[in-house]
Formats: sequence, C-alpha cells, structure tokens
Amino acid sequence: MPAPAAGLFGTIRPCLCGASLFPERGGRYGSRTGRIHMVDIHQGYENHLPRRVITGRGASGRLAEICLGRGWNRAFVVSDRGVESAGLLAPVAASLQAAGVLAGASADITPEPPLTDVARLADQIRAAGVDVVIGLGGGSVMDATKVAALVALRGGGPADYVGIGKAGGRGLPTILVPTTAGTGSEATFVAILTDTAAGMKVGVVDPALLADVAIVDPALTDGLPPAVTAAAGMDALVHAIEAFIARVATPIARGLALEAARQMGPALERVCRHPGDEEARDRMALGSHLAGMAFANASCCAVHALALPLGGRFHIPHGVITGCFAGELMRHNAPACAADFAALGTALAWGALEPHAFADRLDATARDIGLRAALDRVVVPTADIAPMASVAASNRRLIDPNPVPVTAADAERIYRAVLQVGG
Repeated sequence: MPAPAAGLFGTIRPCLCGASLFPERGGRYGSRTGRIHMVDIHQGYENHLPRRVITGRGASGRLAEICLGRGWNRAFVVSDRGVESAGLLAPVAASLQAAGVLAGASADITPEPPLTDVARLADQIRAAGVDVVIGLGGGSVMDATKVAALVALRGGGPADYVGIGKAGGRGLPTILVPTTAGTGSEATFVAILTDTAAGMKVGVVDPALLADVAIVDPALTDGLPPAVTAAAGMDALVHAIEAFIARVATPIARGLALEAARQMGPALERVCRHPGDEEARDRMALGSHLAGMAFANASCCAVHALALPLGGRFHIPHGVITGCFAGELMRHNAPACAADFAALGTALAWGALEPHAFADRLDATARDIGLRAALDRVVVPTADIAPMASVAASNRRLIDPNPVPVTAADAERIYRAVLQVGG
C-alpha cells in the first residue's frame, strides 16, 4: 500500500472504500457496454452518507456552537503536528476552551497510524470522559478519529474491528474537519491503519464509522503547499471519475461524482497556478467532499489498484500516481465508457470529448500541474514491474468494478507506458 504524502496540513493517503466492499448491497453489476455503468437498480442497493454536512468558508469556527447545539459538552480534538504547526489547531482549541467544551486533545497522529497508536488514542478519549470526538486534519487524522471513537465506546481494540462490517454499532459521536482537499475521508465509512506486527495496512470498513457532522471549511486549505494542492486535487478528481464509471456505482453516487467534476473542473489547474484564488479553493474543497461521498457509494477502480503496489514499494505520493495513471487507464476503459467520458468531459468544462481525447486531457492536466515531472523522478527497476502487475490485478475489490477487465498483462503494459523503467 502506498506511503502517504505528508504535508503541513495533514496527510494525503490512499482510499479504500466503495460499494464493491459490500457486493450484497450492489445487486448485479451494470452493463459493460451500455451508456450507464452502475448497479442494477431493480436488485436494490444502499447508500451511506454523513449524517450532517456543513460547508462554507469559516465554518470550522462554529465547532463550539455545533457541539453545544447537539448537547455535546465534552469534546476531544484529534490532530497532528503538521496541522498544529500550520496554526490551524490553536484557534479551534481556543474556541472550544472558551465555550467550556474542550476536555482533551492529541496532536500525535502519524500517517496511516498504527493500530497501537489508535488504541492509545482510544484510551485517552475514554479517560477524558468525552461525548464527542473531533478530527481536524487530513485522511490519517480523520481515520484515527473514526476508529478511536468506536473503540472508546464499544471496547476491545482497533484490531477487533479490522475488516468489513465488524463495528456492531456506532461509537462516540464524531465531527470530521478536513484540512486538505483530496481524501474525502470525512465523507466515507473506511479507516486505513497500519498493523505494524504484520507489516501491512489494514482497513476498518463499516457504515457505523460515518461522521455525525462533517465540516468542509475551504479556508483551512488556503495555505496548502503547491505540491500537496496538486496531488490531493488530482486524486479527488480521479475519485470522481472512477466513482462515475464503476460498475457498482449507485445512481446517487453517479450524481455526486458528476457534481464533483463540475466543481473541480474549472478549479484544479487554476488553484495550482494561483494558490491564493479563494473561489478555486472553495470549489476544490466542495468537489473533494462530493467525490468522497461518491466513491464511498460506488468504488475506486483500476487506477487505485495499480497505485497501491507502486506507492508501497517506492513511497511516491498517492495523488501523483493516480493523477499520472488516470489517462492510461481511461484509454484502457475507452471501449466501455464513451458516453460516460463525454458526460464527465462536459461536467469538467472540457467539452464532450471522445474517449482518447478525454484520456489525453487527463495526461495534460497531470503534466501541467507538475505531477508528471514528480513521477518521472522515480526510475522503477524492470524486475519490479511484473510483481506489481500481479498484485494489482489480484486486487479484486478494485479491479472487479472497473468497466473493462484488467489482467496482469494489462497492468504490466500500463506500468511500462506510464513509468520510467530501467535497470
């Protein structure tokens, strides 16, 4: 699994989510050849969304008000050192303290936090006697918050909940506040942690993890470094694209994905060129959130399947990989996605592009915002290509929802087409 890209404002980490994790809820896959790639609605499906979403510049300043309005009088804030050093944690803590709500805080979360760290966090939360847990940060902070709030109330340890549908009910109430525009974790029911004993990343997957309140405050992303803005933003765009074309997408997921594309299309390149453009920041924050809701009720697909082993071996920022691989995977998907790509292109303000033109535009975007140059700095040994391709193709959770099958041979071809290979 890829190592996350650590930035000042939290951690950009890969997603593991989607209706493909709950195949019994998805009914039969939709047609590969028709205009619509989604579940057979006659078989039934479920959608899972945050209970309440508050958006708007400065919305995080309402945390104390929101807590008191819900009858939550003792709040514990979870964050990380990057968020703290960026000056984003102090005002949140101060406002909660002034309202008499702050009962504890921890800024010790690390990227893709170990199970042991989350267990320790749960102990802190339980000892503080709180009635709400606030996660302020990137994906790793929000994921740690989800699981620690569950463990603090329901007992056991984080390892007891690893897998699908093991929560047995909701944990302590959570408020999730993203400080990046990319992961969409505030909108999903998945948490990615590290089992250090086994040397692998693990997922806790259950709708009980969904936030009670998600606050999307674009102002928290205003100071994101350009490289993080680009990688996170492109990853959010890929979330929207894959959610829209996934064979397990629900109608709601497709609608959310299309609106995410409408928000991000005019904004991604603009915010990379002009980091102070608040309107573009606002669009990216909202688009990332909508894309998170979309892929949580559909799936990520083959782009993410190929990203996981590559990032895990070479520690390349996740959004750099997904952004640079999106074009080549969409060429692979072209035979089944002409209508979907035209719809996405229109939503992105690119026009109703033909499939290969759509893929070319994705490549151009990755190049123009600096992701291609970042990936080209890594030379992947030839000997690593086949093993990575095998791992990627065997990831049925991400490969099966892809509109066109991806074999190990296909994955190897795509790796060679995108990467600098040598040695």
